[in-house]
Amino acid sequence: MPAIGIGNIRTSLEIGFGDADLPEEFVRYRGRVTRAVPLDGELPFEDAQFEVVMMAASVVSRQSVREAHRVLKPAGIMLFKVPEKTRKQQGYTVPDIYAVVREGFNIVRVERPSWWMFGLKERTLTIFAEKKAWKVHKGFVRGGTVLSPFRTGS
Repeated sequence: MPAIGIGNIRTSLEIGFGDADLPEEFVRYRGRVTRAVPLDGELPFEDAQFEVVMMAASVVSRQSVREAHRVLKPAGIMLFKVPEKTRKQQGYTVPDIYAVVREGFNIVRVERPSWWMFGLKERTLTIFAEKKAWKVHKGFVRGGTVLSPFRTGS
């Protein structure tokens, strides 16, 4: 797999994974300081603490993506693996994923199983998304507070 801008990782966060549920392709991105937490509301970490956030498919939502955005350092990477929507399987399409992550992340890579695996096992999408760099200027600052890149509402 070609590099996606992840060098020497020192901190990573795993959200929503049970014991030994972390996908094999995510293991290589674990940092020296790894924290695993469930997602129930807000994450118990300060802003910009982690270089990589890995999410279980069961917790992928606009709220969890917002929380991942908040705890990631600038240019941090978010990884998650979800079932791909097919005629036989419920799941996500790439446009569905884009709708969830578009306000805070750029999708830099989408991986699918090889075409010859189609029909042999569950189809999945593995998403690699990089935190967007937001420039602060007068239009985004009101009363000394920088507004979030995420729109309010869902």
